[in-house]
Amino acid sequence: MRTRLLGKTGLRVGEMGFGTCFMADAGQEGVNRAVARAVDLGVNYFDTAADYGKGRDESMLGEALRGRRERVVLATKVGYTPDPRGHRSATALMEQFEGSLQRLGVDHVDIIQVHEGDYRKWWIDTDEGPKGGLDHTGETMRDGEAYDFAGAPVVEFLESARRSGKARFVGLTAKNARLQAELVRELRLDAVMTAHQFNPIYRNAAQFLFPVTQEQGTGVVLGAALMKGWLARPETTWRAQPPAWSDAVFMRAYEAYLAIHARSGMSMAELSIRWLLGENRQHSIVVGCSNVGEVELNAASIAAGPLPEALHAEIAAIGIVHPLIYQGRSAV
Repeated sequence: MRTRLLGKTGLRVGEMGFGTCFMADAGQEGVNRAVARAVDLGVNYFDTAADYGKGRDESMLGEALRGRRERVVLATKVGYTPDPRGHRSATALMEQFEGSLQRLGVDHVDIIQVHEGDYRKWWIDTDEGPKGGLDHTGETMRDGEAYDFAGAPVVEFLESARRSGKARFVGLTAKNARLQAELVRELRLDAVMTAHQFNPIYRNAAQFLFPVTQEQGTGVVLGAALMKGWLARPETTWRAQPPAWSDAVFMRAYEAYLAIHARSGMSMAELSIRWLLGENRQHSIVVGCSNVGEVELNAASIAAGPLPEALHAEIAAIGIVHPLIYQGRSAV
């Protein structure tokens, strides 16, 4: 598998990364087989999180990577603690991270990330309520509001993780590329994952994030590259019955993509992955893998390389910079 340099980290990562969020249903033996096959095919970037399966995914991945740890770049995340004030405590975050290390069966990871760092609660004292620590639908950073980025407890945690050697590099994930770009400017980050913000439909990361990460030399990993499935298989029924969350701007772009796919002669997953390969400002495309078959199909798409120039350009022409409305967000 071809590799790319992850920003200024010195790490070379495979063009395909392995996301663990949907693998647990395969059971430990199934996970072991999928991970072993991925490593054999040259996949070396593995992304997990303390929140995935409430730690179960980390434990299963750790088991599957036994004897293979030195061959992979391992990234996990902190956030979404049962303590509604956990995100404002460097001590609580370190305790969660140490739990991740234990579950993974390692003494360090290559990258520790803040899980969805574009949420306001990381950067200002707020009353999050009893579910605040676990809420995936909280408020994002507000335009015009001042934040003490350098003094935030999460930054203290990141620096401590790096100094202690428990993490070689630090970063954060986000679902708003414009806010993520602001964080890259403000913080000393080695790598970021941007989720749902760059694909054949959404181009928010190209508009806002990539120019900043390129300037800063920050590594970029694409998360949720296939949009949890609807860029892996054609949702043709949406033409007649659009999803309740959609709007006219989104549907015009998606219908145009359906038409391109119908003429392409390849699966939608292959079309989507190979289009993403044409963007050199991202360094690894993380796709969720739950079994050996999915690993092999996705790796084959990567091996086929970027799309022909004319097909790539046709897809490039339909992209939108648009709110992530299916995630309940109303602003770019």
